[in-house]
Amino acid sequence: MKPGYSVMRLLSIKMNLDVVSSPLERISNALFTKKGVNVFIKRDDLIHPVIEGNKFRKLKYNIEETIKGQYKVIETFGGAYSNHLLAVSQAGKLFNLKTIGYVNANYADAKNHTLKSCAENGMELKYLDKIQFKTMLEEGRGKENNSYFLPEGGSNKEALRGTSEIVSEIVSQFSGVTHVVCPLGTGGTVAGMTNNSNKHLKIIAVPVLKMDAVTHLQNKFTNLDFKDLEIWPDYHFGGYAKIKPELIAFIKEWCEETGIVIDPIYNGKALFGVFDKIRNDHFAAGSNIVYVHTGGSQGIYGMNERFGLKLPVK
Repeated sequence: MKPGYSVMRLLSIKMNLDVVSSPLERISNALFTKKGVNVFIKRDDLIHPVIEGNKFRKLKYNIEETIKGQYKVIETFGGAYSNHLLAVSQAGKLFNLKTIGYVNANYADAKNHTLKSCAENGMELKYLDKIQFKTMLEEGRGKENNSYFLPEGGSNKEALRGTSEIVSEIVSQFSGVTHVVCPLGTGGTVAGMTNNSNKHLKIIAVPVLKMDAVTHLQNKFTNLDFKDLEIWPDYHFGGYAKIKPELIAFIKEWCEETGIVIDPIYNGKALFGVFDKIRNDHFAAGSNIVYVHTGGSQGIYGMNERFGLKLPVK
């Protein structure tokens, strides 16, 4: 760290923390007008020029802890197309920290867009089979000396501090919000959003993989209460990173109409759910719905590579 620079000052410079919040934009659509609801999108995909969305939120206080603790290495875990691994590699490059990523696929193509980008950012990638990966995760610690350990997806207490700020930002931007919708993967973003003081809001989670979402969240975040969380379990399209023609058609139409890029792994599925629920009168007329765009645009490259989708990219 440069002499005279406090941790938070360095974070402000490197991670764009002087920005109060990401933008909130209203989305116009004939369906919304017909049903009498108002829909807004929280543009966390624009929160940082390099580290997108909820990954920025999760890393914000973890990077602070890394610097304060004078750790030299960050070790973490992810799959072959992990947004989290890429974000950690980007943060490592920004702060001149060594990063190690344990990949849950010993057969993974090191030349895919995600892993290639991680390596270009300086991340050391170690490929594990599923048993090795699970064993290391359960140990809950890194292998290197003086390393800072981040779990898969980066969802720890520091991450929840960051993601909890999403709801307070939304309320400060638009006090009339009634519902906040967010995709659910590892759960850290939804858990943080649920752990806030704005109890009048209905938080809605859309799992993007087949799971018992409540059990998953309760097992992972044992000190939090999810009884008021609303869950839409029917929009995973077959499982994690699984797709169907109607999902791809929806994403292309959305991008054409709004100019906002969304991925088919997280945001495409959750936004499909928003439209479907509105179409089927799930929300009362006059509802003010905010959808949280969690980023993840880099994942589009991998899906285009694997399936020839030709989806819009940033």
